[in-house]
Amino acid sequence: MRVFNIIFFLLISLINSDKLYAEKVSIVYTVDNIPITSVEINNEIIYLKLINKNLEEMDDKNLVVYASKSILRERIKELEISKYFKFGFNDEMIFQNLENLISSLGFSNEDDFNKFLLNSNLSKEFIKKKIEIELLWNRLIYEKYKNKLSINNNKIKKNLKLKIDKEDNQIEEYKLSEILFSPTSKSTEKDEIDKIRKSINEVGFENTAIIYSLSNTAGSGGEIGWLKKTQLSENIIQIIQNLDIGEITNPIDAPAGKLILILKDKRKVKKEISFEKEFEKAILFERNKQLNQFSSIYFKKVELNTKINER
Repeated sequence: MRVFNIIFFLLISLINSDKLYAEKVSIVYTVDNIPITSVEINNEIIYLKLINKNLEEMDDKNLVVYASKSILRERIKELEISKYFKFGFNDEMIFQNLENLISSLGFSNEDDFNKFLLNSNLSKEFIKKKIEIELLWNRLIYEKYKNKLSINNNKIKKNLKLKIDKEDNQIEEYKLSEILFSPTSKSTEKDEIDKIRKSINEVGFENTAIIYSLSNTAGSGGEIGWLKKTQLSENIIQIIQNLDIGEITNPIDAPAGKLILILKDKRKVKKEISFEKEFEKAILFERNKQLNQFSSIYFKKVELNTKINER
């Protein structure tokens, strides 16, 4: 039974429930014979609410969908990583990322964070394992695809110079969010697009990104943040420059599937641009964009070869 059959069963089990306590989830499913328990699903919901306060407004039904997809994705990644790397040898990087997480969540110190975990029945090892999985997954993607990165420095320099020279004394910036999805097939593509559009109308763009997006930005509601016009491709600029704030694009072809963008805000800022700094940012942006695309493509391939069953 595939992922969405399992999730549907979970929804039926919980739809009349007032609270998402683990003991009320009457199903366990397996990823390559490794079980995921009701307790894990409940812990995932607590964790996801911790890192994304917007989830407090999500209804129980969609929370279960999101938490189930999140834990399935993580388990699939963990199994794939274990073929290449050993866990438990990345303490320094985990510690650095844990410190950044504690700070970004607004905890004044580690003791306050530990108290929260204790009150939520989560362990620090649980958090550290999640950090390690993402670190090793990113390392795996880089090792597999570093020789396939195609970054033309001269082309980026030329395009950047043209974009900067086009501007007057101000430069436009766009605040964007995204939904990246991969249609199951050409025959189902229209239905899947309609389903996502319906979800956007019903629960909003952010919650739809959380539920459906394959991008690394899904956990933050698809938020990309502010990007200068000089950081965007001509194709994207042509699509978004005439959008009104809050307007959504039609699906855009992307290497990992289809991309839907929403223009959250736009502004003009005084053009005080260091060409070298903008060039460095453009290189990093292009590198990360390509790695994210490779990550989505590789995950899809691994997922299709993974057995997910209801027990």
